[in-house]
Amino acid sequence: MEQELEEKYQIGTPAAWAAPLSEEELLTKIVESDFSQQQYDEGKDYCYFLRKIQYTDDTKNAEYNCMAYSVQQPGTLEFAAVNEFVLYPSEQMIFHRIAILRDGVLIDKLPDTKFKVLDNEGQSLDGVINSSKKVNISIKDVRLYDIILVEDTRVLTYTDKDFLRKELTKYVWSSPDVYWAYGSYTFDFINKRSKPVAYKKQFFRDEQGALLPVEEGVIASGDTFSLRHENYLNPVDVNRELFPFIDFATQYTYEELLGLVIPYYEAALTAKPLPAYAPDLVAKLDALGDNIEAKIQLAIEFVQNHVRYIYNEEEMHGHKPQDPWVTYEFKQGDCKAKTVLLKCVLDYLGVDSSVALVNYNADYYLKYYLPSLFNFNHVIVKVHHNENDYFVDATYRDEYGMLENRTFISFLNYMEIKPHGALQQRGSYRSPHFAISDEITLDVNEEVGTINIKTTYRYGRANGMRRYVKTTNKKAVIDNTNNFVFSCMDFVESENGNDKREVFKDASLIVVSDDKMNNIFVTLYTATIDKPYYVGNDGRKYLKFYDGNILKNHLKDYVLKDVSFWHSYDSERYSITIRSDKPIDTQDQYTNRQMDVDYELFKYSLKKKVDKYGATAVIEYIPLSNVEVPVEDIPSLRDKYAAIGKESAFGLGVAIAKPGFFDSIKALFGR
Repeated sequence: MEQELEEKYQIGTPAAWAAPLSEEELLTKIVESDFSQQQYDEGKDYCYFLRKIQYTDDTKNAEYNCMAYSVQQPGTLEFAAVNEFVLYPSEQMIFHRIAILRDGVLIDKLPDTKFKVLDNEGQSLDGVINSSKKVNISIKDVRLYDIILVEDTRVLTYTDKDFLRKELTKYVWSSPDVYWAYGSYTFDFINKRSKPVAYKKQFFRDEQGALLPVEEGVIASGDTFSLRHENYLNPVDVNRELFPFIDFATQYTYEELLGLVIPYYEAALTAKPLPAYAPDLVAKLDALGDNIEAKIQLAIEFVQNHVRYIYNEEEMHGHKPQDPWVTYEFKQGDCKAKTVLLKCVLDYLGVDSSVALVNYNADYYLKYYLPSLFNFNHVIVKVHHNENDYFVDATYRDEYGMLENRTFISFLNYMEIKPHGALQQRGSYRSPHFAISDEITLDVNEEVGTINIKTTYRYGRANGMRRYVKTTNKKAVIDNTNNFVFSCMDFVESENGNDKREVFKDASLIVVSDDKMNNIFVTLYTATIDKPYYVGNDGRKYLKFYDGNILKNHLKDYVLKDVSFWHSYDSERYSITIRSDKPIDTQDQYTNRQMDVDYELFKYSLKKKVDKYGATAVIEYIPLSNVEVPVEDIPSLRDKYAAIGKESAFGLGVAIAKPGFFDSIKALFGR
């Protein structure tokens, strides 16, 4: 074990391909300039030089770094004195040089550096199998205003498990953090593989900030791609722009890449029939007769809820799925294992399905990346049934409903593991039913209100609310609902004596019904409300219920000019009825305001009925979901949602009529 830990790091000299610099050459690069002084004057840290080299051949990948930087801030001092490197099983750190330049004297700090190898493990009970280690380094006596000189190489040597890494390389260079300023910044990608490596430069800008055209090319075997910058500050506006990046990948088409992994999936799917290793499951399926919808539901829920999800980081990119009978026997497996088992069950049922590669986290970038299997980090099932496509994530838990009633997973790009495959994009989606349907009644009599909110949840909302009620403390559920209603009624904390803890009396939330087959979950919230009126600056009283979630206010703050907006929302319906023992102003513009929006990305309507003592509003919001909105179309979308808020058309407000002269006299004498 001790030898294994020591092998995670070494002290050694750089490889010849790094063209290491002598101590004298390094010192000539640590020079002050007007540019460096400007950074100090602004209170920033400064990197005198950074040499970064990415090296790849048919046996290993390696990343070389050599840099010298100032320590002007306490935060940088902490980073410089103590650092950690997370290493996977086949990786190793080689430290070439750790030194500081203090008062013009270069001091070797390798003898003063403590190296510790630690397990990077903490989630195995949660199903995360992590074989990585951490190399922790602690440098003795690093001081503010020192200049740190560090030179190291991270090496990944391929093993038999890395059969794809032997065949393919994938590396994404991203421009450095905008905080740092560099006197000299150099980057090289050295291709020593037997196959060419393609590259793609994107989101680079000219001096005026305009995007430059995408640049693509090929690095032949033995060639090098290089970047050079002097007196460099990354000019990207991090709030509005994407960091420039360069994608490097072994030159392949997606169809060629699929040819590398399809045999492994086919072998797992066809080697043994389902009845041979899952007779109990087959018996349950057969007992459902011709009810194919119920069979599909049983298949999905069995794999999701009865097979434990194990996330093995070391094997995620292996694309050699665990045999399905092993997954069934041990009732555990990673996303590939669970997906393959589910497809085996669907194949037994005669349901058309395929294994699909996705990357939820990097979904937006997949269309920009060069073809590579390393673009994907997750595997799910695509089901084609009744002329519709559905996507099922076998790693989900506590999901219910027949296929069309389950959670809609929102993403755009995917690739099926089948011959002649290519990167595909899903179409837009409108749910056939409302995901949320609220029936809200507020009755007010003698300054006391009674509110009832009956909510019907469908699809993912039903699954989410079912889990929430099941796992959350009942008092917390009531408190959170009270807070929501408090906001919807436009109350303000401490204004007019309002206190969230005192306003709502006898509040309760019960589950009315739970239909797991149709995935419909119904709750009822009731409460008594003291002082239910909102009092305006003019002294007039109002009764209100406005749900601000409809406005999609996060669109107001969306300023990214490179990234499209992802429009994917649930359909909603609200029926709001407010009644009062006081007459209302039937001529009030807010009480009577209605709206109808027929926009390509959503349909929205607010219709009202008003009488002397009450009003009802019916709101329907039907979005077109799973849509990528181009940057140039975002202002129009923003304006459409903003108009709903501007017109106060996202709820119901009832203005109480001002008392007439004789009403005032009666009130004065208590009549």
